Amino acid sequence: MPQLPPPTSPRKTSSYPKSPSKSRPSSPSKTSSTASSTKVITKKEQLAQMSPSITFADLEIVKGQSVLKPVTDFWNDYMKLALYEDEVVPEELKGPLEARFNTPMKTKGPIPKWSYTRGLFDSTELTQVLETVEEVVKHARAQRGISHEPQWVSKVVAPIMSRLQRLSSSKSADGREVEDLNISSVPIAPHCLCPTSIADVYNDADRKVDYGLAIQLDYEELITLQTAVDNYRVAGGASINQTQGWTAFKPIFSCTEVKNDARDPLVQLGTWIAAEFEKRSLEGYSMDFPIPAIAIYGDEWKLWIAYSVTLPANDRRPGGKSYRVQFIGPVDMGNTCNAMGVFKILHVLKAIVRWGLKVFEPQFQKNVLARYRNK
Repeated sequence: MPQLPPPTSPRKTSSYPKSPSKSRPSSPSKTSSTASSTKVITKKEQLAQMSPSITFADLEIVKGQSVLKPVTDFWNDYMKLALYEDEVVPEELKGPLEARFNTPMKTKGPIPKWSYTRGLFDSTELTQVLETVEEVVKHARAQRGISHEPQWVSKVVAPIMSRLQRLSSSKSADGREVEDLNISSVPIAPHCLCPTSIADVYNDADRKVDYGLAIQLDYEELITLQTAVDNYRVAGGASINQTQGWTAFKPIFSCTEVKNDARDPLVQLGTWIAAEFEKRSLEGYSMDFPIPAIAIYGDEWKLWIAYSVTLPANDRRPGGKSYRVQFIGPVDMGNTCNAMGVFKILHVLKAIVRWGLKVFEPQFQKNVLARYRNK
């Protein structure tokens, strides 16, 4: 969770609003006495009717408009080159790749000569990277069109995320590491962080996502957070993100949702990230930093960038939030149809990890850990 400057004056008790009554459904999938009068959100466009409002815009439309500097820095310094770069395949693997993949029978086509370059991975990682690429392409071919979502996640998505965590580029020079988290069973908590419906048109958006990328804390940092945060927030919300339980003290800076059917992963990504911004708003953290969001549609991986937009007083709905959550995208991250597509996915994921280690992690150290070390 991108965390920035601390509040001007610490609170000794939580300012979280009261939780909804027990008669209110905690999830759109659950039935209750209110379910018959409200609708379940199934399309991302419906999220605009929530509080905070969650909207989506094409990246090309947003270009040239006034956007927060941390958002433009994330795009210009880390994403632009990675997303539009074609040289994403290690030249050191050219021979093995052409022998194993470069036939019409195994992929949609050959790997272009201009896609090769050197130095993308540490030399000691090349064999393992090739094994992961082979595994993903093979499983995607076998599972495509027949598997349920959990099977697709397990066989196609999980090997990529697991390999990413083990790359040398997922560790900073001082040994700080990034971990991939399977958070598919983790709900938004407390419930008051969930986006709520304007005029009760829709059920409250209590959704989950599949994966998160987080900075791995050492033992001392974890104990510092657990001790200070538990003492600091007496009434509830003892966490540094929009969750509780085992993920409560995980500094999550990116999230991923997978769908291999007609459902839109942006419905879940939108609500999950809106809860993150509501957490920031309640805690007094800066709202400026973006959140990279990855929407996976079967084989296709798409990147969205989410950030908050402060609303002028005359644009705010009665009883609504002072901000809305804006998503811009989508940008193609690659696919799991062939080897080159998987290499591109890894290439873009590595860029997101670099941003997490070089930009997000120092801010977290300065404005979150330092804040609680002083308590």
